[in-house]
Amino acid sequence: MDIRRLITLFTLSFCLLGCGVIKLVDIQKSSAELQLTSKQKQTIEPKLKLIRDIVDDYEFEKRQLEGDLREYRTLVNDRALYRYDGGLSTQQRRRGLSEIRTKVRKFMLQRNILMKEVEKLLRETHIELTDEQRVRFAKLKKPELEIPRSLRPDPHADLRYIPRHLIGVQ
Repeated sequence: MDIRRLITLFTLSFCLLGCGVIKLVDIQKSSAELQLTSKQKQTIEPKLKLIRDIVDDYEFEKRQLEGDLREYRTLVNDRALYRYDGGLSTQQRRRGLSEIRTKVRKFMLQRNILMKEVEKLLRETHIELTDEQRVRFAKLKKPELEIPRSLRPDPHADLRYIPRHLIGVQ
């Protein structure tokens, strides 16, 4: 009976430990987790703050772009409005599409630049850590610069064109 309780406690403790993932950009918690010395704090914490600022700026730009995309799609897809009723003409739609494409290209280029900057800062931080701290550093949740959902490829796009009949002929 005691062995079962120990096993249950062990599994429960591992589950609870796994639930509380510490984010790298949460500077106080990550510094405590890594057990940084005062000298390391002086060099590593500014890099972590810079990474946090990069992630915050990226998230702001991502929200801006998503809002612009939503606004463009509602205007273009509103077929009920004719040009004379306040809708867009074909030329205005093309111009809007080219503006959105330009914004998306700039955003994706900026994302790549920011990702390289974050990776560089992570490498510099990794170099300054001891071996024990590197193991803990690997367990921390690194920031991700996610692509907006509306720009990701649709994983179910192939399923839209399934023929009605198994052979494809009726």
